[in-house]
Amino acid sequence: MTEHSSTIAEKAHENIRKWLHARHAQERLAKGKVAENVGPYIVVSRETGAGGSAIARLVGEKLGWDVLDKEIVDYLASEYGTSRSLVEFVDEKHLSWIEEVFTSWIEGLEFTSSTYVHRLNHLLLLAAHHGNVVIVGRGARFLLPRERGLSVRVLAPLDFRVEQVLMQRGLNEKEARKFVEESDREREAFIKEHFHRKSADPHLYDLVINVEKLGQEDAADLIAQAARAWMKTSGVTVTPS
Repeated sequence: MTEHSSTIAEKAHENIRKWLHARHAQERLAKGKVAENVGPYIVVSRETGAGGSAIARLVGEKLGWDVLDKEIVDYLASEYGTSRSLVEFVDEKHLSWIEEVFTSWIEGLEFTSSTYVHRLNHLLLLAAHHGNVVIVGRGARFLLPRERGLSVRVLAPLDFRVEQVLMQRGLNEKEARKFVEESDREREAFIKEHFHRKSADPHLYDLVINVEKLGQEDAADLIAQAARAWMKTSGVTVTPS
């Protein structure tokens, strides 16, 4: 991990702890009126290799908002004493019954993919309650009140995505294609298992962007502009820092 990325991770971890220990957040969410107590937030769902994580970072910079991506894995691992490698093993993945048995055996009966989703739900609700946050993937679109946030799907043709992964990971074409296709299948199966929806359904999102010709910077500009327009018309306002 570079010094820059380490600093980003530390800041995100500090923010998450702040949200979790904010008494007013716990009390308001405990009242059960979740839809009235969260937002604004942006959820970025993405196809593998489409650059969704990088675009989410750019959106966060343009709006001055926090971003949650791999920080989610870091926090869930440290907060619950679960090994990071095991959290990564279940992160956005569908587990077979034998894999569920394996993970439970490694970490004790307290840890399964359902446990992961439950902990994830709690974290994302608190982050969305704080507001001004961009969340990458992990079924956040289905965990948070839709009317309080903007949901975006970032995609691109398969060959384009394979080429991006090939360049970023130093793989050959065959390896890159396998990685993209398997990652897409795992994420789709994760959404289907836990939320009973199809992540590729465009009707689930407020904005769908094909980044093949648009590029990451312009895609981020488009999302930021859409968020500002949505907040202006919906009455959802930026949370005071």
